Amino acid sequence: MKMTGHYLDNSATTMPSDAAREAINNALEVWGNPSSVHSLGQNAAALLRECRASVAKTFGMPKFTADRLIFTSCGTESNAIAILGCAHSKKRDPLNPGTVILSAGEHSSVEKCAAQLEAEGYTAVRVPTVGGVLDLDYLKEAVENAQSPVIVAAFMLVNNETGALYDVKKAAQIVKAKYPDALVHCDAVQGYMKTRFTPYTLGVDTLTVSAHKIHSIRGAGALFISAEAVKRKNIVTIAPGGGQESGLRSGTENTVSIAAFAAAATDSFGHYAENRAKVEELRAYLDSSLAERCPTVRQNRPSGEFVPNICSIVVSEVRSETMLNYLSSREVYVSAGSACSAHSKKKSSALEAFGVSPDSADSTLRVSLSYMNTADDIDALVDGLAAGIATLQKKR
Repeated sequence: MKMTGHYLDNSATTMPSDAAREAINNALEVWGNPSSVHSLGQNAAALLRECRASVAKTFGMPKFTADRLIFTSCGTESNAIAILGCAHSKKRDPLNPGTVILSAGEHSSVEKCAAQLEAEGYTAVRVPTVGGVLDLDYLKEAVENAQSPVIVAAFMLVNNETGALYDVKKAAQIVKAKYPDALVHCDAVQGYMKTRFTPYTLGVDTLTVSAHKIHSIRGAGALFISAEAVKRKNIVTIAPGGGQESGLRSGTENTVSIAAFAAAATDSFGHYAENRAKVEELRAYLDSSLAERCPTVRQNRPSGEFVPNICSIVVSEVRSETMLNYLSSREVYVSAGSACSAHSKKKSSALEAFGVSPDSADSTLRVSLSYMNTADDIDALVDGLAAGIATLQKKR
């Protein structure tokens, strides 16, 4: 399938790869219910097992393991199962149920889980991420001075708006040193296939990824759950039903989306090095092109580590929405931040946590690259920005 226009919004969703499309067509022929005991159902169950094994391989999971990998509908659902399922897994003191720790500027699917738990009486502590760096000293103090036991801690691997790569491994170690039974969760949706990691190298109990961010289709996600979390019974279902997916995510599995997910994951995993190299080359070209042809455009560049595929830029004196519409008229597609929050009138919590001023946040665009992009896409973007700045700043 040929990409139309110049699509540079890959952190929102990606165009399905050829591998994913082929898997979809094949899976449509295996249409039985995986829970049925007859042969059609068992064929679907076999496909599900194959897909689980394929995705598990990309997580570095051994062939035989007590860890679990469950399929969900998306990253948002996976985050909710991990965080709310953990908080509700034990009987808590209603007056002082526990402490929840999360990084500031988390994706809304994590932040809103924390807000819900706050409403239920939990204490929520948000660790600063100024400049795209997780404040580990603040985290240490928060853990040491927690007024109630830390129940769950959630740290995203890659910020979905700035591309900042957080030190989740050290954060997990800090929490576990004081509260070994706390569940440490990682939203790795934007990091999956963009940087090398496994749940084991990060030292987390649960980890979330999403299919449509790696050139599959929407409708599938995955949640890793460690053997220790299973043993401690750290998670319970938040949506009771038929007991599919180890009883933690009831509902008939979406085998078509899952098959596409597994195919895309296998393809991306096998071509990681070349895909990463191509994105790095495109990012270098984007940086140099902006500096040369749009010198007034600034970047919200993390002061620490970051992934090359996400670039946050500030187009001074032009509102994000105005520039988005202008670029779209030229068939150049970017975003103003998280697609999940695109229709919200609230300011970006990720940019606020990063330290971006309100005025700059109001003029910030997110450019997100994929190995499917080309230098022509970068040229079209930079040409569009240059023309837009000349036209829109004059009007303003």
